[in-house]
Amino acid sequence: MLRSQHALMRLIAVSVAACGAVAAIVSSAPAAAANGPGPVTPSCAWPYAVNADTIASNPAYNVSNPDTAADYWIMDFTVQQGLSITLSGRFPDSRYMSFAVYGANGAPFTDNGIGSELTDYLIAPDHGSVNPWQPGSRHHSTGHHGIRPGGRYTVTLRSDVTPGETNALPLAPPGTPAGTTGSIFFRVYVSNGSPGQVPVPTVTFTQNGISQRIHQCPPGVATPPDTDAPVHGAAPAAGSAGPSAAATSAGILPFARYTPGTNTPNPDTGQLRAAVLPPPSGDVMVIRAKAPTTPRGSQPSPWPAAGEDLRYWSMCIDVDVSPIPVVVNKLPDGTVDYGCRYDSQVRLDRNGYYTIVVGTEPERAAIERIPGATFLPFSVTYPTQPHLLFLRNMLANPAFAQAAQNVPDNGIAESAESVMGPYYPQSAICPLATLASGGPEACLSGTS
Repeated sequence: MLRSQHALMRLIAVSVAACGAVAAIVSSAPAAAANGPGPVTPSCAWPYAVNADTIASNPAYNVSNPDTAADYWIMDFTVQQGLSITLSGRFPDSRYMSFAVYGANGAPFTDNGIGSELTDYLIAPDHGSVNPWQPGSRHHSTGHHGIRPGGRYTVTLRSDVTPGETNALPLAPPGTPAGTTGSIFFRVYVSNGSPGQVPVPTVTFTQNGISQRIHQCPPGVATPPDTDAPVHGAAPAAGSAGPSAAATSAGILPFARYTPGTNTPNPDTGQLRAAVLPPPSGDVMVIRAKAPTTPRGSQPSPWPAAGEDLRYWSMCIDVDVSPIPVVVNKLPDGTVDYGCRYDSQVRLDRNGYYTIVVGTEPERAAIERIPGATFLPFSVTYPTQPHLLFLRNMLANPAFAQAAQNVPDNGIAESAESVMGPYYPQSAICPLATLASGGPEACLSGTS
């Protein structure tokens, strides 16, 4: 059971910054002042990229709980009076995309009633183009690497946005002084093709009638973070105070609502978080819940759609060490086992329930022989370190009341279970032999 009460309290007190460390990385790309009254621009666009390949090739890029089904591009900019930033590109062949702007504190914001995020289905296409996420559009794929030419968009960041504008995002929170640093995130989930191959938008800075288009950064221009540095802006773990902490047993802190706050959260995503002390050899962590319905595959489809609860969901496991890396296990055969499984990768039973089993790599084969079980790995590098589990619910259909977005942000597991009902992930530590012989019911009886 528990290794020690001290270790469990360390687990409960863990803190996470969801991409908060990224801002420091992007700031390492130097800014260059334009001649005369023109804009101050970064030396190049999108200096920091996170995807499964970069995480595996350079552990220093594995920061702040990334989802390995996602591609993230991030760029800092300097707030200036009268500045506008234009992003122009082609809609990617992917499940999801969005742009988000953050203030210097890493928080989303509103200006004149306009929020600082723009999601794919809300982006108006350029004249003569089609947005494949909008109802009534038709998505024509050119194989496996993108949509037919013509699916283009133009999004502008400005300090003078007004309600009802198309494809406009506020540049900075009201009252932000010139010289302050802001950041832009371009997020893409479940893309067709290899990681990092998504078409990234061009970036043009305009000020005082002078426009300057900046070229895309070559790989590796941004300095990786110092992995020994503390994570700034971290918040207490969900459940660190309240009834769920008192209910902790068998090395697990149950799933409860987690909100990153000022750590560059994705406004489209609601998260639950749990914590676990890796159990002794022969025991595994069992997680079971009903799976929300989502679009399948990696192509865009109109949203919202009847019969689809979420655009995307995933379960990821991270190690409780700064800067909160997702598990990346490099295996003897040269392959990599990442600590994320998203909806299409999770096995379901005939009733639409999933059983995720967290164990060690040597236990994987036995786990995957269990009907309906999906394996998720503990870290090979940190086998005894506490781990964190994150359930992401992205872009909930308004008709889906059981989404994580609707759970009160109080860090209490019972609140999450009350809202989510059968979609709430029950969890327990269980002998692998018991799971194999009796199924998840034998492990989870009495957990709710």
